[in-house]
Amino acid sequence: MPQESRPYQLFVGSYSAAAEEGLRILAFDPEHGKLQHLQGLSGIDSPSFLAFDAQRSRLYAVSETGDGNVQGGAVVAVRVDPASGQLTEINRQPTYGDHPCHLAIDPSGEWLLLVNYTGGSIAVYPIDGDGALGPVSQKLAHAGSSVNAERQEGPHPHAIYAVPGTDCYLVNDLGTDTVYAYRLDRQQGALLPHRETKVEPGVGPRHLAIHPTRPIVYVIEELTSAIAVFAFDASEGSLTHLQTVSTLPDSFAGESTCAEVAVSRDGKYVYGSNRGHDSIASFRVGADGLLEPIGHTPSGGKTPRNFLPLPDGKWLLAANQDSDWVAVLSIDADGYPTPTDEGYAMRKPVCIRLR
Repeated sequence: MPQESRPYQLFVGSYSAAAEEGLRILAFDPEHGKLQHLQGLSGIDSPSFLAFDAQRSRLYAVSETGDGNVQGGAVVAVRVDPASGQLTEINRQPTYGDHPCHLAIDPSGEWLLLVNYTGGSIAVYPIDGDGALGPVSQKLAHAGSSVNAERQEGPHPHAIYAVPGTDCYLVNDLGTDTVYAYRLDRQQGALLPHRETKVEPGVGPRHLAIHPTRPIVYVIEELTSAIAVFAFDASEGSLTHLQTVSTLPDSFAGESTCAEVAVSRDGKYVYGSNRGHDSIASFRVGADGLLEPIGHTPSGGKTPRNFLPLPDGKWLLAANQDSDWVAVLSIDADGYPTPTDEGYAMRKPVCIRLR
């Protein structure tokens, strides 16, 4: 059977109460563009962002909660049965900061790293051979602010990414307008400061995407609705600005903020989500890594958060938080996505991960 006709198994996190199945497993049929519910897991409050280990046998979810107490939110380890796909919680640990919103599993499989948006901090945890999370091995706090008094009154680390083939991690901090580069000491489970790159004041760097074959990083700017393109030197941890492109059409005059940025598997296209304009912005990647706008298409719902271009290059799935809908978009030969009538209804979907 051709690869593109095999069903994909998708895991979706959401903003939902612990009593609900906030974590869902869906099957996507690429031949007909349809999503089907397989099973879910309750017991986790707001399991928003997700990350798999390399074997895809364990899933980790932040519980994006916090009320100012010392323990903050939580991070939860979940076992995925290889035959049935049954989900079973392994254990959980406190994040010691409010509203953990993004996480990464180190390629070694031995460490989990996460960021606390409201807490302004990063936490590192050991992972044992059974997938359980040990007590935090390091917590480090960012400091500073920027020019937007409402959104940048203090540090708000929003995402953390492992740089493939290195010990380097990149952290976007919306509150300080900084992209931090760290090196992970894999013996101690500790992040070592490496380099800081200040971006334009007030842009609010949120998420980023690393090009699969070129030393290029795409940083999406939440507050100014744009994508900044940087040349990246992993050995130095340095980012050199090359280009900034808007994710909104020139004719748009309303309020909108960006959420997610992603590069297609083949590296030919970059996509960004607009919340407010409720669209996916599409760009063609040039030989130099710079972006050429293709156009904008409706996201298939309201407030698109995370989205996922599938590996076959023919489909994009968008988690539309405020319309309770995971939308299916088809991608044409020129990289342009178009909404279909297909999708899946669930409460406040936030994050989509491919198993």
